[in-house]
Amino acid sequence: MDRYPQDYVLHNLPLLLLSGLNTRSPSEPDRLVKTHDFLHEGGFRIKVDAPIVSGPLAEQLLRSFCEQDASGIPWHSQYSTVRNGKVFKIVEVGRVYTLPPRKAPPPPHSPRLSAVGANGSPPPALVLHSPLSPLTPSSPLYPDGIISPLWITKHQSRLPCAFLTFFTLGSDPNTSSLQDNKLKSEINNVRSVLTSANYKTRLVVILLGDGIVNPSDLEERLSTIRRATGLDGKSIYFLAHNSSLAETDAFVNSVLSSLHPLCVEYYRDLSKHARRKRNRNAAPQPTVQPGSSHILSLQGWNVRYEFKLGVFAEFRQEMDAACRNYETAYDSLFAAEIIDAIAVWSPRFNEARLLADAIAFRTIRCLLWTDQVTTAVRSWVAHRDRIRDLVNRRGKGTENYGWEAWQTAWAKIMADLVSRSEYPPLHVKLLNTPGLLPISVDVEKSLSVGERFVPWEQLHHEGYWLDMAKKCVVARRQWALQIPEDDRQSPGRSPASMVASKAHLYDTYLALEPYREVPVDGSPGYNYVEEIISTLDAAISHFAKRGQLRKMEILELQKAFEQIHAESWGEAATTLRQLWYSHHWRHAGWWKLLQGLGWALLDCLAHVEDGELLIQLIWELSNDVFDRKPNTNYDLRRAIAPSSPADRLLSVAVGIDEALSPLVATFAFSTHDVFVGEPLECQLCIQSRAQVGLPAIQLSEIKVVFEGSLKPVYLLAREGEDGDTHTSSAHFVDVRLNESSTTPLSGTRRSSAGAVASQTGSADLTIPPNYIKIFRLRVVPREAGEVSVASVTLIINDESLTFAATSTNFSHTVGQWWESKAGVPTPRSLGQESNAFNKINVQPKPPKLKIEAPGLRRSYYTNESMTISFEILNEEEEDAIVSLGARMISPVEGAAQMMWTGEGVEMARATASGAGVLALPDRELGTIPSSGKAVVSLRITDTAAAVDHEIELLATYRLESEQETILTKTLTVDVAVIRPFEANYDFIPRLDEEPWPNFFEVPPQHSDASTSLGLRHLYSVAASIYSFATEPLVIEAILLTATQIVGGAVCSATTGIVRKMVETSDAVKDTNATISTVITPDHTETFDFDLTLQKQILGDRHTVAVELALQIGWRRQDSDEVSTTLLEVPRLVAPMAEPRVMLTVSSTSLGPSSNIGAYKLSFTIENPSMHFLTFNASMEASEDFAFSGPKACAISLVPISRQTLTYRILPNKKDEWIGVHMNVVDAYFGQTLRVLPGGNGVKVDKKGNVLVKV
Repeated sequence: MDRYPQDYVLHNLPLLLLSGLNTRSPSEPDRLVKTHDFLHEGGFRIKVDAPIVSGPLAEQLLRSFCEQDASGIPWHSQYSTVRNGKVFKIVEVGRVYTLPPRKAPPPPHSPRLSAVGANGSPPPALVLHSPLSPLTPSSPLYPDGIISPLWITKHQSRLPCAFLTFFTLGSDPNTSSLQDNKLKSEINNVRSVLTSANYKTRLVVILLGDGIVNPSDLEERLSTIRRATGLDGKSIYFLAHNSSLAETDAFVNSVLSSLHPLCVEYYRDLSKHARRKRNRNAAPQPTVQPGSSHILSLQGWNVRYEFKLGVFAEFRQEMDAACRNYETAYDSLFAAEIIDAIAVWSPRFNEARLLADAIAFRTIRCLLWTDQVTTAVRSWVAHRDRIRDLVNRRGKGTENYGWEAWQTAWAKIMADLVSRSEYPPLHVKLLNTPGLLPISVDVEKSLSVGERFVPWEQLHHEGYWLDMAKKCVVARRQWALQIPEDDRQSPGRSPASMVASKAHLYDTYLALEPYREVPVDGSPGYNYVEEIISTLDAAISHFAKRGQLRKMEILELQKAFEQIHAESWGEAATTLRQLWYSHHWRHAGWWKLLQGLGWALLDCLAHVEDGELLIQLIWELSNDVFDRKPNTNYDLRRAIAPSSPADRLLSVAVGIDEALSPLVATFAFSTHDVFVGEPLECQLCIQSRAQVGLPAIQLSEIKVVFEGSLKPVYLLAREGEDGDTHTSSAHFVDVRLNESSTTPLSGTRRSSAGAVASQTGSADLTIPPNYIKIFRLRVVPREAGEVSVASVTLIINDESLTFAATSTNFSHTVGQWWESKAGVPTPRSLGQESNAFNKINVQPKPPKLKIEAPGLRRSYYTNESMTISFEILNEEEEDAIVSLGARMISPVEGAAQMMWTGEGVEMARATASGAGVLALPDRELGTIPSSGKAVVSLRITDTAAAVDHEIELLATYRLESEQETILTKTLTVDVAVIRPFEANYDFIPRLDEEPWPNFFEVPPQHSDASTSLGLRHLYSVAASIYSFATEPLVIEAILLTATQIVGGAVCSATTGIVRKMVETSDAVKDTNATISTVITPDHTETFDFDLTLQKQILGDRHTVAVELALQIGWRRQDSDEVSTTLLEVPRLVAPMAEPRVMLTVSSTSLGPSSNIGAYKLSFTIENPSMHFLTFNASMEASEDFAFSGPKACAISLVPISRQTLTYRILPNKKDEWIGVHMNVVDAYFGQTLRVLPGGNGVKVDKKGNVLVKV
C-alpha cells in the first residue's frame, strides 16, 4: 500500500482530538502529520491560554484514551464487534490548533475585484468554494479534477467530529470562583471559534480535580459552568483526583460511549449534505471561469459525491452502504464521459487511474469486511482486467515495465488487505494439523446455488499474492532492460527537443522514468533485487505458517538465484546451504533440481570459504545420478587445498543415510543364530556409485560398530591389489582379523583402531567407480545377547583432511549374501525382511552345569526360618570356575530376608535391588572338577507375610580352556509361604472361689504395695486351632499372653491344655492333662486356658480392656527346630464394676441311703460397686425337674459383697442339658441380670438360655 497515498487506502475512523493532555508548550504547533498548506491557510485557530493538565492522573487518563485508539485494529467486522462498534482515531494535540478553512480566499488580481463593472454597476459577488474543490482556482483540482487525497486528509487528520479539551478544576475554595470564571472564558472562546467556522464538531469539556471538593459544591460549580458555556450534560465531565486505574478506564469508556452516537450522527449529516448536492443534477459554477479548459462535468461531480458518500459511510462503519457507493462511483468513473474523455498525456489521466485504484481497493476492503471473499477476489480480477483494457486502448499497452509495476502494486495491495484484515478463517488453527493455518477460504454461502467458480476465486493467504507480485517485479526488470539506451539518458544530457518527443513514450504511473528506472550512466536505478528478495521473504513466511514446504523451498531457491544475480555470494550460500541440507528433494527424487542447486552452491563457494560444505558437496555430487560439472575437481584431497590453510586440519562428517553417497556400505551375517564361542562368517560390501570417469576413491579406514557385545571391526588400508586382476565388476577380499593389541598400525598415521578394544585387519581400500568389493570376515562372539550392526564408517585421512561418511540405518537396504559362481561374485537375497541378517541372536553356549534343590519342601510357613540347600553338579568335560548369585523376588517388599549359610561364609544379608527384589552378593565357589559337585545353602528368615517368593540362582562359570567365554546356568524355584494355623476363641466367665475383701475392714498393714488388692475375675478361654499345613505338625506348647492392658489391672493365664474329645460333667480337672499334641492337616484342636483379671486398687471401677496374643510353639515331625507363630486374639472387655449372677452346679444326694441323682444349683449374686443394691430373685418352675429352695426372695447386698442362693433340683432326665430359668432384677434400676455360667456343667445357648448338664 506504500505505492498509493495513505489517505486513499487507510480505513476511516471517527477523529477525536485531545487538547491539553500532552506535554507540549502552548506555543508549539501541533504535530499532526499528513498536513498541507491548503488545510492551514485561512483556517480557524483555536487557542487556549490555560496551562496543560499534568500530573499522574493526567498521564493515566491520556494512556487510557490512547489504548482506545482503533487505528491499528484489523479491518474486519469481527474485531469491530468486539468493541461494540465504538472505534475512534484518537490524536493528542496542544493548546493551539487550527481547523481547516471552509472557503478559499478570493483569487488575487481578478477582474471581478474591481470597484465597478463594464457598465458602471458593481460586479457580482464571487462565489467562494472549498480550497480543495475543483471550483477554486488555487485548488490542485482546478478546473476538471475529480477529487484529491487531501480531502480525505482533511476529514481524517484535521477536522474532528469531537474536540475534547481538558482543564483542571481547582479545589481551593478561596480561588474556586476566579478559576471557574477563567474556565468559562476559555470554553466560550473555543465555542465561538467552532461557531464561526460553522463546523458541527462536538465540543467536550473534561475537568480533572486536583483535590477534594465537596460534592454539593462540585455539583453547583459544574451546573454554573454548564449554564454559562451553553454545554449540555453530555458535553462536560468530571474526574476526581483520586481515581484509580480501573475507575479511569471506566470513565474513558463512559465518555466514548456517550460520544459514539453523536459522532455517527456528525458523519451522517455530512453524508446528507453531499447527497443533497448530488441530487441537484447540476454542475456548480467555479469561482472564476477557466480560459480554454473545460470544467468538471456533471458525471464527474457524481463520481465525487458518490466517493464522498462511501468515505462518510466508512467513518460510520457502515461498510455495506460504503460498498454500494464505491461501486456506483467506480462504474461512473469508467463511463465514456469521464475517463475516456481525459487526454492520455494529461496528469488527470493518472489521477483518474489513481482514483480508480483507490475505489477498487476500498470496495474489496468492504467485501472482506462483510465476508464476501469470492466477490472480493472477483473484484480484484475485474479491476485488473478493466485497467488492462484501458491501457491497451488509450495508454501505452501492457508490454512495458510500467504495466508490470502497476501489477506489482495491485498484487501487493491484495496481500496487504488480507494481512491488515487478519481474516479470521485464514487464522484459525487447524485441528488435524496443530500449529498450521488454512491455505484458502471456501466461497461464501451467499452465492447462488449452481454458480460456477474457479479455485483461484477462493481467497488464498498472502503468500500467493506476494508470489504473484514477485513475478511481476521480475517481468518489470526484463522489460526495463529492453529500453534503448537513448531513452535512458538523463534529461540534462539530451537535447530539449528529444526529451519533449519521448516524454510520453513510457507509462510512468507508479513507476520511474526510464532514465531513473535503469540509468545508462551507471548510477543506481530501481533496486529490483531488494524488492524481489523482500517480497520472497514475506511470501516464504506465509507459506511456512501453512506448512507448504515445497513451495517454500522453491521460493528459497528463487531467492538464492536473485542473490547470485546481485553477486551476494555469502547470502546466496547461506540460503542454498539450508536447501541443500533439506532432504525433501532427495526423497522425491528431484535429481536435476538438486543438481542445479549443488552447482549453484559450488559457484558460491568459489567466492566464499567453507571447506566443510565444499567437501560434502563434492562427495554427494560424485554420485552417478548427477552429471559431471565442467572444470570441477572431484578429488576430495585436492579440492580442499585452494580454500584451506596449510596449517589447519579440516574435519568433515557426512551421513550416508540422508545423502547421495558415491559409496554404499552394507554388512551381513551368514546366519541368524549362533552360539557363544563359535566362528561367524560376515561380509562387508562396499559398492561404488560414483560417476564413470572419476578417479578411484582411496579410503584410509573402514570402521564397523555393533550394538551388543561384539567388538568393533577396523579395516586399515594397505598398498596393492588383493589378488589377481579381476575382469568382473565385483570381487571378494578375504581379511584376517586380529585383536587390536597385536596388530601393527604403522601404516596409518591417524587411526582410531587402537583407541578401544577391537578387531583389526588390513586390505586394499581403493574403490574405482562402478565397482563392488566384498570383504569376507570371521568374528567370534564371546557373550550371549542380541547383536546388530550399529554403523559403518568410511574414513579418509590426509594431511589437511579427516573425512568420515557414516551409515547407521540399514532398513532401506536389502540384505544380500555374496556367493561365488563360476568365479564370479553373485548376490543372494537373505529373505523377505528388509534388514535380514543385519541383526543376529547370539545364543549362550549350552551349559552342562546343573543346579538342583533336593530338599525343597512343597510349602513353608510364616515365622519359620528355613534353610534350602542347592547342589551344583559339573557335567562339563573339564573343570569349571563357578560363581553363584542369588536373588529373591517377592510381591510384598520386606516380606522376608535372605542370606548365605555355611562354614566360612560371611552372614551378610541381601540388599534391595528393586521393588520387592533382594539380591545377595555373588558367592565364589572356586573350581569344581568335572563330574564333581558343590553344595550351598540359603537361609530365609523373617517370613511374617504369607506370600509366594521366587528364588533365582544364576551360576556364571568359565571353563579353564576358554576363560574369555562366560557361560550361565539359571534355576528358579518357588517358595510358597502360608499361614500354618488359624484360631477361633470363646471367653466364658467363671466363679472365683476366693473370698472377696470386706468393705468394712481395713487392709492389713504389712501387705506389699505391688500386690493387687482389687477384685478378681476368672475366665475360661477356649482356642480352637485349625491347621492349614500340608503335613502333620507337632505343637509343643501354647501360651496366652497379654500385650496391652487398659484399666489398671493385672492379667495372668495358664498354659494351654489340650481338650479331650469326650466331655465329662465332673467339675474335677483331669490330672492327665497334656499341653503337647500333633495336629494333622485340615483338622482342629482345642486348647483351654484359665485367664485371671485382677484390679490393682479395690476402689477402681474402670472397665478393663485386654489385648491378647496366642503364641504357638511348633515344629515339623522330622525336625527339632521349634518355630513360634503369633496369632491375634480378639480384645477382651471386662466391666469390673457391674453386678452379675454366676451359676455353678454340683451333684448331691437326697439322703444317706438315697440313690436318686440330685443336683445343687448355686446362684452367686455379686455387687462389685460402691452402692447398696437390692435384687428380686425368682425361680421359675420347669417340667424337666423339681426343685427345693425359695420361689422368690429379695437380696440386699452391701458394696463389694456377694451372696449365694442354693437350690436342689431333681431332674427327670439323664445325660441331657436342661434349661434353668432364674430371674434376678435390680430393685432400684429395674435392670434384669443375665445368668452367667460360673463353672463346668453350665452353658448358655445362642438364644441366651441357661442350660445345666444332668
